[in-house]
Amino acid sequence: MFYAKSEPQETLKEHTDELVKQIKYLKKISAKQVARTTSLRGEEFWRILELACKYHDIGKIYTPFQNLILNKIGKKEIPTEFNYNDIKHEQLSPALIPIDDLNLTEQVEKLLIQAIYYHHERKQKNDDRDLVNKIIKNDLMPKIASASEELEIELNKSPNTIYLSLVGDGKRINSLHKLYVDYVLLKGFLHRLDYSASAHIQVEDTCDEKISDYIESFFIKHNFKENELQIFAKNNQENNVVAVGSTGLGKTEAALMWAQGDKAFFTLPLRISINAIFDRIKDIINYKSVGLLHSAALDYLEEAETEFGISNAEWEQAKNLSYRITTCTVDQIFPFVFKYKGYERIYSTLAYSKVIIDEIQAYDPEITAIILKGLQMISNIGGRFMIMTATLPRIYKDKLEEMKIDFEYKEVPSKLERHKIKLEKSDIIDNCEAICEKAKNKKVLVIANTVNKAIEIYKKILEYNNKNVRLLHARFIAKDRAKLEKEIKEFSDNKKENGVWITTQLVEASLDIDFDYLYTEMSTLDSLFQRLGRCYRKRKFDMNEPNIYIFTEKNSGISSVYDKKIYEISKELLEKFDEKLLKEEQKMMLVDKLYSKEKLKDSDFLRNFEEGIKVLDNIIDYDVDKKEAQQLLRKIESYTVIPKSIYDENIKLFDEYKNEKDREKRRRLKREMNKLTTTISSGQMRKVREYTVNSIEIEGIQVLNLKYDNKIGLLLENDEEYDLDSRFL
Repeated sequence: MFYAKSEPQETLKEHTDELVKQIKYLKKISAKQVARTTSLRGEEFWRILELACKYHDIGKIYTPFQNLILNKIGKKEIPTEFNYNDIKHEQLSPALIPIDDLNLTEQVEKLLIQAIYYHHERKQKNDDRDLVNKIIKNDLMPKIASASEELEIELNKSPNTIYLSLVGDGKRINSLHKLYVDYVLLKGFLHRLDYSASAHIQVEDTCDEKISDYIESFFIKHNFKENELQIFAKNNQENNVVAVGSTGLGKTEAALMWAQGDKAFFTLPLRISINAIFDRIKDIINYKSVGLLHSAALDYLEEAETEFGISNAEWEQAKNLSYRITTCTVDQIFPFVFKYKGYERIYSTLAYSKVIIDEIQAYDPEITAIILKGLQMISNIGGRFMIMTATLPRIYKDKLEEMKIDFEYKEVPSKLERHKIKLEKSDIIDNCEAICEKAKNKKVLVIANTVNKAIEIYKKILEYNNKNVRLLHARFIAKDRAKLEKEIKEFSDNKKENGVWITTQLVEASLDIDFDYLYTEMSTLDSLFQRLGRCYRKRKFDMNEPNIYIFTEKNSGISSVYDKKIYEISKELLEKFDEKLLKEEQKMMLVDKLYSKEKLKDSDFLRNFEEGIKVLDNIIDYDVDKKEAQQLLRKIESYTVIPKSIYDENIKLFDEYKNEKDREKRRRLKREMNKLTTTISSGQMRKVREYTVNSIEIEGIQVLNLKYDNKIGLLLENDEEYDLDSRFL
């Protein structure tokens, strides 16, 4: 008997049969789009995929591999002259394919062999033909008859090393090859099927329920009428779409109407925002084929104590992109742009999917360059995308047109007049008394450009008012931050409660809160108008005095968080609207003007964006691995840290983790540990390195001997370092 896996114990036939069985689920969801994009006619693509599934692991009959399994399951090993590390099983599998009997063209033969040979992306020895010949002759050939009978497949009775001429450095199929799309689909689907079979989950949820039907039912139940934006999205479900719509217009519902019943990925910049979208789809709209995917998704799901959160199978489905809708941060899918080793798994999935990019203006120009390049690649392989945002920099729309991507464009400004602004030529810190006075009877939101400025404002306000003053930013440990994020939403919903919340740009992207007054440091217009959307979110302006106060002096984060030139132009453009109602179409016009090439000339913003596009146009296939690709996308090296006081309070947890041997228990303990951590940037880490407690070693977590307060967060020395609040990490 030949084995494929030891945990759980599984024979090679069982594993192979499971892959073949799973093809039908993948085919049901993707066949229509595959037929449009593959160059293989009729059912030929699916025949080649079935062959790839049947033969991908046949190299596991190699005795050293079988001995590895036998040892783990407590059975007697087989004597052999070879070692496990001599060669990997996937390097041997192509030798046993009965190529001469499969009626393949030379190019399709290369396609099949490479998909199998590289289905595990790892360092391989592929140049020692003498060794491979010896293994084939002495180890594989004596087993061909028994393996063929056991697996019920035909094997090559005279294997040799000719296939090695089709693999190796410089021979891999890349984007210039005429079968590139076929290769991406074949190899990517093989990755998906192999993972699903190993995890014993269905590769695709094949439910026939459409999310758009659920949205329509939700509208009927609540007596809502579709607005112009939602009708536009529904009417363009077969097209790429770029939609600019005011906050409060139901862009989320519009995007889900556009998705119809197709497989879709819904992305947002911040974990807090994507958590909220996931909850909305699952618990309010009641659509169940939805997964959550970001770096702390499992923690969030288990904390919520949902059925989803406690089911390992459902979590595996989310990781394998099996749900009809995946809500995620862009770092989970867009690393494919870097064509890392194994990128085909994601890229092939996007070939038959719809990708929704919400709040694109919230990303740095380098990250937006990655997103736009990704949308170009998705469009080229047959997928579709929707960009929806309250404010769209003109250069992004121009770049999509320059990339020759077809899309339908629509601007839908709300007719609701919501914001009267007042420009204050002073430092926000000098106006804390006025803020406190307002907060006695109203809900007041204060937004600072940096964490340190937010903390400074919080401490100043406490001098005037010790009642109902709260602080939220990214330097709270995860457990405290999750609690605060929940509380700010509850505060917003409670019509009887008044007070002050001081925050950072953390609240800008799709956090559904509504305050009566906003006091904010000046930032660039795209960021500023997002902040305005947290005040009078869906209400008509009904006062004489302004409800938005923008402070233009001694602002934090200029040059480090916000491009100085764009910041200065933003102030200049906004001046003529001082003490006036700012209409939604005016906001769109101002952002469009600000982010034109004429205004951005010689700015770091434009330079970084164009340089990012240039670099991406010259990517070398398979030059990085997935982890490196994600780091390139995140563009910043971050450190997971824990204040020593928190570590000391929970030392039993850390000791238990260090001593625990069971893998599943260690995984759960690690998640508990992660709830006690926060993240800081590499620049901040350099400044606080002297506070690192080097004597304490925890996997991936730095202990810092710095003060932590559950009302203030982790205290760092004054700096202007970007503090991750508007990132998706």
